[in-house]
Amino acid sequence: MPYDAGMKSMLAELRECFSAALETAFGERGRGIDPLVKPSSDTKFGDYQCNVAMSLGKSLAMKPREVAERLVEGVSQVLSRGQPWFFVQIDGPGFVNIRLRREYLEELLSSIPAEQADDRLGVMPATAAQRQTVVVDYSSPNVAKELHVGHLRSTIIGDTICRVLGFCGHDVIRQNHLGDWGTQFGMVILGIWHIFAGRKRGEPAGWLEQGTTELAAAQQTSDKAVLDWLARTYAQQEKDLAADLEGREFEKFLREYVPTLDELLPAYRFVNAVETAAEKTGFDRTAEGKRIPLSAVSNYVVKMLQEGGEQNRQEREAWRLSIRASLDACNALYRRLGVLLVDEDVRGESFYHEMLAGVVEELKGRLATPTGAGDARAVCRLDKGAVCVFLEKPDGAPMFKGAQGDPLPMIAQKSDGAYLYSTTDLAAALFRISHPQRNRVEVTSRALADALAAKGGGLGADRILYVVGEQRLHLQMVFATIDALGWKRRAGRPDVDLEHVAFGWVLGDDHKPLKTRTGENVKLRELLDESERRARALIDENDAKRAELGLEALSEEEKRDIALAVGIGSVKYADLSQNRTTNYVFNWEKMLAMQGNTAPYLMYAYARIRSIHRKAASGAATAGAVLALTEPVEIALGKHILQLGETLEIVAHTLAPNLLCEYLYGLAAAFMRFYETCPVLQAGDEKTRASRVRLCDLAARTLRVGLGLLGIRAMERM
Repeated sequence: MPYDAGMKSMLAELRECFSAALETAFGERGRGIDPLVKPSSDTKFGDYQCNVAMSLGKSLAMKPREVAERLVEGVSQVLSRGQPWFFVQIDGPGFVNIRLRREYLEELLSSIPAEQADDRLGVMPATAAQRQTVVVDYSSPNVAKELHVGHLRSTIIGDTICRVLGFCGHDVIRQNHLGDWGTQFGMVILGIWHIFAGRKRGEPAGWLEQGTTELAAAQQTSDKAVLDWLARTYAQQEKDLAADLEGREFEKFLREYVPTLDELLPAYRFVNAVETAAEKTGFDRTAEGKRIPLSAVSNYVVKMLQEGGEQNRQEREAWRLSIRASLDACNALYRRLGVLLVDEDVRGESFYHEMLAGVVEELKGRLATPTGAGDARAVCRLDKGAVCVFLEKPDGAPMFKGAQGDPLPMIAQKSDGAYLYSTTDLAAALFRISHPQRNRVEVTSRALADALAAKGGGLGADRILYVVGEQRLHLQMVFATIDALGWKRRAGRPDVDLEHVAFGWVLGDDHKPLKTRTGENVKLRELLDESERRARALIDENDAKRAELGLEALSEEEKRDIALAVGIGSVKYADLSQNRTTNYVFNWEKMLAMQGNTAPYLMYAYARIRSIHRKAASGAATAGAVLALTEPVEIALGKHILQLGETLEIVAHTLAPNLLCEYLYGLAAAFMRFYETCPVLQAGDEKTRASRVRLCDLAARTLRVGLGLLGIRAMERM
């Protein structure tokens, strides 16, 4: 086994061995069969189990027990070619239990290289043949809107999946699908213009918030009060427009303006409140002489934005500034969360705008008649003026139905010519799948081919992961349409995988989606502030106890750093440790507890192990010590350390970060049992001491690597 180049996981080695044994035992009938080796459900029977005999018996016309006996004989022949490294035993009707040899575990642990900057603990990355290009779509905020708790799960689940896939040796391409193109941007740009106009006429800070408050008060009074307020606002707006009719002063303002999200948000809310009130009260009908209805000004602005051109450069510049302000705010939160998204990962909806007309043309051309293979067919046709894709089963029955049982289509273009999220998602999928060298996707639309080529030809993904919530039906329709178009298929290679990585809600104590008392989404920034505050309170409380015991107090800098790491880590771990497909109740006390499956418990376990290692004066000498596992708890801990690689393989396949959390919690528990049973620094002899100190070091390194893959920082001292 090439330990110097890294080691395969024990599970991968066992699967290879049992695959070879199947072929040895049954010849061609055993070739290519999954041996169904997995970790044992009950360790008293063994470390792993092979269940293939139960399913193979029928196809071989043999009793499962007989299949198991032949398989075990095949295993013996395979193992005779080298050093036997496990025992097998048949149990019941045909289960094969596998127990690893202690000497094998000692050899594997001893072969793990010394700690390096990029510590892999000897885990071998994917080979060139196994390596995939994986595009991961996650976080996806909207411009001019704050990240709230609803963004938490997508952001940290997506980040962990990227880290794990990257560690496993795959080429990961992060994609932050920014909401930066749509009708709301008319309001954002108009909001920036109001900021300019207010500054020009000397309005005090907070005047837009005050205006929104006054409008809300008028709405509580009477319709007349609202109409009067709107009339004054409209008159002021017309006066401001007349004062800079050609927009020269506004253009100069934009060249010097550096907005922040905190400034853009109240401006956006002001415009939204004004236009909504104008539409509801009928102000557009009562006010005379209007060039553009007050409720439709933002629609007019977004039309200029999307038309582009030199005549609309101000709208484009204001739009660009709003994106920059939003990204700056997002990046600050990403850094605080330890999330690895950067500006280079951003591809907003606007990136795909030039492809949308071609996408619709492709749908009309390729899906003019029911087209597709396998489980889905698609046909594109006009329905009430809209371009719709109707998805069908092979027998022609609709795949999706509305509330009344009628066929439910995916709309690609509305009757007024507007595109939808589905159109953008189709364009994004094509860009992610296609690559000018590795996977050139043939399209019939010249406009689409040219737009794709202008953007570099695409990313060439083998696997695309959509870490988004509440879009199951939408993505099912998009994936089925992509399948019907043939974009996933590749000659001589497996189809591109498209996967929806769904997740549940974060709930409050009332078991409803977590909200503030006023019913608003909890801002992510405020949630992290509160977690850090609570973590700091616990640190101060524990530090006071340390002082009572005469122990060295933590410095102020250490307290701040620990509060940051524990506060952020606790929020992330509380989320990642849950099955991502289910809802969970957000609970401060539970997530910050020092006992149980929590970040503080794991971080404390790591700090405790590092403390032991610091006390070992011969730490450097024990770095290359040979491991001797003499006690059952040592064997259990060593085995758990060696299961890191297979755990990460499973997480990479299932996209379930909670499995990594369970592994780390089990590792910390295994270490605590070892520490309580086996003296380390006071071991009976130097050889045992060196072995146990090295085992401690490997446990600590494994905890740190695992926490790092969750985006959680391990602390040397707590």
